[in-house]
Amino acid sequence: MRTGVIKRTALPSPVLLLIGIVYFALMVAIYSGRVGTKRETRPQETSEPSDPSVFQWKRPSSDYQMPANSTEDTETPELVRLEGWPTEFPADLDTYRAGVLNSTLLSGAAKHRMEIAPWVWHHRGLADVLEQKSLDPNTSIDALEEMAQKGIVPYRGTRARAAFVVLIRNRELNDFLRTMRQLEDRFNRRYHYPYVFLNDEPFTTEFMHMVAQSTVSNVTFGLVPTDHWSMPEWIDPQKALEAREQMRDVIYGTSLSYRHMCRFNSGFFYHHPLLADVEFYWRVEPNVDFYCDIPYDPFVFMRDNNKLYSFVIALRELEATIPTLWDHTLEFMRAENISSDLMPFFVSRSGEYNLCHFWSNFEIASLAWLRSAEYQRYFDYLDRLGGFFMERWGDAPVHSLAAGMFLKREQVHFFNDIGYRHEEFTHCPSSLAACQCPKNVETFDDSRGSCLPRWLGYEPFVWTPNDTVEAQRLAREERLRASKQPMLVNERRRWYDFFGRF
Repeated sequence: MRTGVIKRTALPSPVLLLIGIVYFALMVAIYSGRVGTKRETRPQETSEPSDPSVFQWKRPSSDYQMPANSTEDTETPELVRLEGWPTEFPADLDTYRAGVLNSTLLSGAAKHRMEIAPWVWHHRGLADVLEQKSLDPNTSIDALEEMAQKGIVPYRGTRARAAFVVLIRNRELNDFLRTMRQLEDRFNRRYHYPYVFLNDEPFTTEFMHMVAQSTVSNVTFGLVPTDHWSMPEWIDPQKALEAREQMRDVIYGTSLSYRHMCRFNSGFFYHHPLLADVEFYWRVEPNVDFYCDIPYDPFVFMRDNNKLYSFVIALRELEATIPTLWDHTLEFMRAENISSDLMPFFVSRSGEYNLCHFWSNFEIASLAWLRSAEYQRYFDYLDRLGGFFMERWGDAPVHSLAAGMFLKREQVHFFNDIGYRHEEFTHCPSSLAACQCPKNVETFDDSRGSCLPRWLGYEPFVWTPNDTVEAQRLAREERLRASKQPMLVNERRRWYDFFGRF
């Protein structure tokens, strides 16, 4: 964020006032247009003035790198306590935290709020400051002029109650700054949605300052509550360690922190106190790429079209990470007497889980759905079974199977026009002029292992409780065949035997 005083040429006050009024009217005319119908349709695209002297936002090149420690001609962002949160704490924060955790007077969200409060910091973005001033007749002209000077696009629409949610470590700062620059350039520089950063350890001052300098939107930094990132009492730590040792040949198979992350994203993040007033969230991870301009508001699209979950990449899960997840899900469906027109998407002809899931490192979803009683019952059921630690259940198949049970086909959306890369998996609609896909990167959409063709061709039909019973029967038969053919299914049998589930 560049500093400096805006220099003005002395003009007679009536002339300056007239110029300001005309400029304000021009900005409102350009940026206030929004459409909304009951049909599934995108919000009206946001355009920008064609005059290059008005907004000087420069698109980063494909090899753009954020400076690791750039302080030249920048001011240190102000970090403040979040309004409505505690502001005074004792010097010994470790003792304070232990006292809160051991308190019998606090529980649930109140305890989480008190526990993490010392590590919650907020930076109010310049866009928010100037937008508020631009609505005041006494300061609107100066505010709009400053926005023009600094390349801040004014927004006059109605935003959704939404935020970007980033679960990240301090060491991932540089990887995220690059991703953040792309996300700002492709979308958020026009909409100024806030960011919420979460970490299982306190954020460093350097991390918070560098992030705050990289956006004009509001940013809030918080801590994950202890019981959301720890092994529950019903898990035997020694058996969990043995289970991890059994998975040495599986990616993240021996990682305990990865399991905490999957469990947190499956059943806790949407209860975090910093997201209490958020209705839709967009999950963003470090070191991912956004290849396409997004000239409309995906949050508003989701809200106005009753979409509760969305994705850009769908692929098959590694079976070794979830050997018993499907059987337990069937048991839950039977107990809950579930019918669904989306569950058949996830089921093969033999009645087994086909391993398809929506890749959750990118997802825009309704937090009201994740907070629903039915979703919470499913997560609590899975959590008590211990599969997040005794196996390596991921949040992606958990979210996907929950969508299969509780959502309708039309409530799940594929964002074809959002180009995205995570690791070696890419979705990029190169036919769109607004996309800049690297020439040496192939889209995963039609690759072996992609479930997108199945999604695009899926015709919903109702899965009934009778289908659940039949799937369980087929699963039992498959396990019986497996027991008689150990050489063909040795890996799968090893998992069933180790966990003693069946």
